[in-house]
Amino acid sequence: MRTQVRENLFEELIRALRKGDVARVQALGEQIHPQEILEHWDDLPGEHRYVLLTYLDPEAAAQIFSELEPEDQAAFLEGLPPWRVRQILEELDPDDLTDALQAVEEEDPELARTIKEWLDPQTRAEVETLSAYDEDDAGGLMTPEYVAVRAGMTVDEVLQFLRRAAPDAETVYYLYVIDDEGHLVGVLSLRDLIVADPSMRVAEIMNPNVIHATTETDQEEVARVMADYDLTVLPVIDAEGRLMGIVTIDDVVDVLEEEATEDIHRLGAVDAPELVYSRSSPLELWSARARWLVILIFTGMLTSSILAGFSSVLEATTALAFYIPVLLGTGGNTGSQSATLIVRALATRDIDLGDWPRVLVKELGVGFLLGITLSALIALKVALDGYLGVTPVVALALFLLVIVADLAGALLPLALEKLGLDPALMSNPLIATISDVSGLIIYLSVARLLLRVG
Repeated sequence: MRTQVRENLFEELIRALRKGDVARVQALGEQIHPQEILEHWDDLPGEHRYVLLTYLDPEAAAQIFSELEPEDQAAFLEGLPPWRVRQILEELDPDDLTDALQAVEEEDPELARTIKEWLDPQTRAEVETLSAYDEDDAGGLMTPEYVAVRAGMTVDEVLQFLRRAAPDAETVYYLYVIDDEGHLVGVLSLRDLIVADPSMRVAEIMNPNVIHATTETDQEEVARVMADYDLTVLPVIDAEGRLMGIVTIDDVVDVLEEEATEDIHRLGAVDAPELVYSRSSPLELWSARARWLVILIFTGMLTSSILAGFSSVLEATTALAFYIPVLLGTGGNTGSQSATLIVRALATRDIDLGDWPRVLVKELGVGFLLGITLSALIALKVALDGYLGVTPVVALALFLLVIVADLAGALLPLALEKLGLDPALMSNPLIATISDVSGLIIYLSVARLLLRVG
């Protein structure tokens, strides 16, 4: 019932947009959460999007704006009235503001300079500082809006300070303790502060062992640390140990989604880590997919050469050709399974490069068991088909292929990791192609050996 009410509100908002009833749009905007508008954002005509960002409450408009793609942000900053641009920028967190301005700078450097002039000196300085860091590092993710206190302050002094500082901070659940030079020396939670005696010093209740990142820490490592230690906030220090900012859990969720999308695209041989399907044209989708497919088709052409080389074997026993698809499909699936497991284990640090002997032994065992299972099934099928003469050939070939494909799927990602490449590059289509080539060689070689043909 509640969902229906929310949908009715959004439909009413659409009607108000179509009529150009700005007052009604503003009234409905106060009742609809920005996230609900974002869920329908791609379905809205361009002019309706501009109306919403222009006339919604500035905080709601900024929340919607911060979730948009960088190129869309740049377009809106160019097209919205200057007074509204100023309002939205004032509501954005420094890290989101920096990302937006970097997007504008790529499209229109002159506009980016103009917008920076609209910022107050402190915000402009924060943006300049954050812009100096790589967007994929902790420095590019962090926000400088944190609460820092001194070890010599009393609990009561900190609470009074919080009442003044909290409105401007990203989060106040954790407070960071710094010395006179700004070095990070401890952390305490709001809970620790509340339950402590008002006369106690911060030094008495803080935790001096602070889990942190440096400004150069890769965003994937930041996400891993926060997940490993169950943190909602992670402080970021520079090379001298000075506290520079904090990374919050909402930014890490975005990182995890970005990294997962990138890995999934690569596993599927799609050469476009930042591709957004709903926003991509057929030409962009073609470009993302064609490059790998061209490489794979040339690799796959090896199969025709192999078949030609073993033509005498196939001519002697035509029944062999009937089971090529099932053998190659099984090999490809086996390799893709093991590759997926190893890529994920590497990503979560369940294993590392030093574990390759253990992986080899384990996958030999897994491959052997899978090979026995699947070859027994295929042998039964071939026998029931009435081709008893080739039953041993098909069964033995599948047994060997499953072991080879399983090892290839497990060890190739480790090899890529050793070379400093992304293990996800060892995509499922590439594994399948390798399995096809090796599968044909194994199958037809076994047939030539056991049937003594060719």
